[in-house]
Amino acid sequence: MFAKGWFYDLIIYVYVLSLLFAFSDLLQPSRRSRRLALLLLMTVWFFQTVFLTWILSSRFPALSGTDSLLFYSWVLVTLSLVMDRVYQNDFLIFSTNLPGLAFLAAHLYIAPESAPLSKFLSSELVFVHVTLAFLAYALFSLSAVTAVLYLIGCKLLKRKRWNQTLRRLPSLGSLQHFSNRMVMVGVPLLLLALVLGGVWAYKQIGGAFWYDPKIFCSILVLCTYLVYLYQRAVRGWSGQRLAWWNFVSFITVVINYLISNAGFSFHRWL
Repeated sequence: MFAKGWFYDLIIYVYVLSLLFAFSDLLQPSRRSRRLALLLLMTVWFFQTVFLTWILSSRFPALSGTDSLLFYSWVLVTLSLVMDRVYQNDFLIFSTNLPGLAFLAAHLYIAPESAPLSKFLSSELVFVHVTLAFLAYALFSLSAVTAVLYLIGCKLLKRKRWNQTLRRLPSLGSLQHFSNRMVMVGVPLLLLALVLGGVWAYKQIGGAFWYDPKIFCSILVLCTYLVYLYQRAVRGWSGQRLAWWNFVSFITVVINYLISNAGFSFHRWL
């Protein structure tokens, strides 16, 4: 137990160092700082992969609430490393890893789930359900980050502030394109996760699962992003209006996660 806690703390410390070097590079561009930030981020990814493998090897296919936070952070780190190879934009990578560190650190303040629930939820179907859901949430997180960066870029351009921040930001067109892509991939993943979760819940507890507020909140999340896609594809929304709707939609994701950890939901484990 001590070794597990020590290793987890090490991951957080290395993650913080990576973001500090990345922030230093944003303030004063330096090839050395950027390389150190990227090297430390790759180290974080490796440590997280080892840690997740260690956890899952002992109780696969169970994925507890605290483990899901680590998995969520791991997905964000993985996607940020992929984006670094594709986009090579330091501002985008730094912004993506801020929520990754926040969720990783939140692991320390989340109480462990009860043993009966963990045993009850040991199912391959549940594991796939949780994995797909958190992949979707990670994509929605990235989409929200790029939407916020888009709004910041629009504000700076409107005020004609040609500062270092604006020069380091990706173009508004690429930000909007990336944000849209993340939602387009995240929505079918979330829909599939809800279908699989509904099938499992119905088999276990019958129609009683509809009394869980988490179910309705998850459907609300899906609906907000479906509206996003509808407004973009059918009504031609774009620019700041679409970015604001993206940000509001992500708030439902946060609310959904808070409800899943509330005592009145059987999703306490998630």
